[in-house]
Amino acid sequence: MRCRSSIHGFALAASLLAVAVAAFVAPLTRGVSQTGIGSRDAADDTLINLDAITVSSTRTAWRAFDVPGMTSVVDSRALDLLQPQSMDEILRSLPNVELFGGPRRTAEVPRIRGRNSENILILIDGMRQNYSGAHRGRYFIEPDLLKSVEIVRGPNSALYGSGAQGGILSMETKTASDLLLPGQRYGSRLKTGYVSANDERFFGAAAYGSTGTVDLLASVTHREGGDIRLGTGEKLEFSGSELRAAMFKATWHIAPGQSLSLVHDTAREENIQPTNPQGNILSSIVNRKTKVEGSRARYVLHPAQSDWVDLEAVAYRVTTGNRDLGVSAGLLDRDERRSVRTTGFNLINRSRFEAAWLGTHRLAYGVDFFGDENVARRFDTGAGLPIQTSPEGDVDYAAVFLQDEIGLPGGVTLIPGLRYDRFKSKAIGENFASSDDDVSLKLGAVWRPLPEFFVFGLYSEGFLTPDVAQIFRSGRHFRIGARQQDFVPSLGLKPESARNYEGGLGFERKLASGARLQTKLSLFHQDSRDTISREVVILPVPAELAAIGITQYEQSRAANLEGAAFRGAELEFGYTTETWFVNGGASTLRSKVDGTGLKLSTTPADKLSLSGGRRFADARLTLGGSALFVGNRRSKVEEPQYQTHGYADFGLSAAWQPSIAYPDTTLNLTASNLFDKAYARDDVGRFATGRSVQATLTVKF
Repeated sequence: MRCRSSIHGFALAASLLAVAVAAFVAPLTRGVSQTGIGSRDAADDTLINLDAITVSSTRTAWRAFDVPGMTSVVDSRALDLLQPQSMDEILRSLPNVELFGGPRRTAEVPRIRGRNSENILILIDGMRQNYSGAHRGRYFIEPDLLKSVEIVRGPNSALYGSGAQGGILSMETKTASDLLLPGQRYGSRLKTGYVSANDERFFGAAAYGSTGTVDLLASVTHREGGDIRLGTGEKLEFSGSELRAAMFKATWHIAPGQSLSLVHDTAREENIQPTNPQGNILSSIVNRKTKVEGSRARYVLHPAQSDWVDLEAVAYRVTTGNRDLGVSAGLLDRDERRSVRTTGFNLINRSRFEAAWLGTHRLAYGVDFFGDENVARRFDTGAGLPIQTSPEGDVDYAAVFLQDEIGLPGGVTLIPGLRYDRFKSKAIGENFASSDDDVSLKLGAVWRPLPEFFVFGLYSEGFLTPDVAQIFRSGRHFRIGARQQDFVPSLGLKPESARNYEGGLGFERKLASGARLQTKLSLFHQDSRDTISREVVILPVPAELAAIGITQYEQSRAANLEGAAFRGAELEFGYTTETWFVNGGASTLRSKVDGTGLKLSTTPADKLSLSGGRRFADARLTLGGSALFVGNRRSKVEEPQYQTHGYADFGLSAAWQPSIAYPDTTLNLTASNLFDKAYARDDVGRFATGRSVQATLTVKF
């Protein structure tokens, strides 16, 4: 009852806040109309653009605002104003979305609605980023390459299969058309920047062009920074990094409605850092070299007069690997290499038809195949030896899926979806293979009784298959003094599953002055079952261990333990005019482990974010500011080390296009953690970055 009251109170307060913001701003902006920068679409510079188009939610094009469920899109104009240096700077203000792991860029992992990183499907240009290493980040991408970032909250395995249980983080990179100026056939761009928090310098260059038949883009970037200064005033030791990235894109427009595109990108990052970059233990330091390479071929066939053929076929391969070379005295011989190679193919077709008594239909259906190859070796002795605690193996998936968008009279849209997955895991050198299948369902509904108002409901399912390490891991975990813990396999491990129930409403109003108000609210309840967790059992000490002084012996294995429930609410709102923009979001969430009532350590704090600004058309200047208010987690989690205090974080931004010889020159200035506060976001031992000022200069030719 306490949780329910909290959600209802939050929903009422958040709705009143959105109305109050609109009421405050409206008198300031009524009747304002200018040209130039100020004449852009009203939503251009807002961080949460509810008018942006999402594809990840339904695998068809929808306005993010209209989707049954909560989807946020940070589009290219917002990214250009924000000039992010990490994914955390893009996502941290979004409702019930966090990047945890500490301020080291290679340690960042996403968390959506209290679900950990392994429950989040990460896509870059539609390619699955399935790399997952203990205490390591899951993706490595140069932020300057990004065109848009989408966050889908809640399960969506009916379209994407395993991993989309907590949500989806989908990133799309830029194309030649995104960089070409109006009327240009070819062009180039130079970019440089500086970040004060870690004395980081950034350089980038791109060349691009279009013949009308072929589009080409080539881009290279390099950034290098030192140790990060925290809000405590201290430097985070061994947090510097060097990142080099390159991307090549080519699109051949074979004929009207038919194209073939090729993408190859690579990123290499090198760090001197702890073996666990999410922690603060400095006794185990390595030189970690990370390399990511992704290649994709995409064929599109959409004849102009056809309602039945809108086909997209994608084949891709992504390889992510780490190489650790020992730096600390106890690791001088360390040479450890890990990699995950994901190979995939998916085909989707979209068809439209109308039946007199069945309404209008937009079908999306297809097949999806992908597999992971996991490799982990030690080369300390010159020969690559397997690592028992990181077993090598393969996981293969095959799936078919179908979704229909049914338009009915009375402003009703129904979106049922169904997917069948078959998967198999096999460890190298093991005779045993683990196989299973899963059926995922989804049903969304939208009713729009008025053009300005709609309500929605959503039921969705998700699942997560055990990885090779969870099933086959063995070997010694640690030996500390007289205590030893060993890993043991868990051959009977089942997939984890989730069911999500969600409902909400949306309101939007366009005023005669051109201003627009949008508000969207959602309440949700998610049940997780067969949660995959770690189980530790204390056993009698074997004689051979007792002989060397071990007095406590433990075995650790992955196990399907009790499930958990997550209940929460989210709000997004925006008010924009030709001159002003104000928007933001708010969220709350509570969790409870089945059977015990304990709260999960992944439960996020309540959060409210606000951002706004003004465009000065004559001066070609946009000024903005942001405020992030985060509550404490004392009532949210059980373990004291995760009971972080509340905090407020303020930022400023400015984008100026001076009238000089190169008219498309842009100077960006941003400041984050303006008052240099010391706060921890996840674990009280991990403090966030202190005040940081960033300058970026971009020139297009």
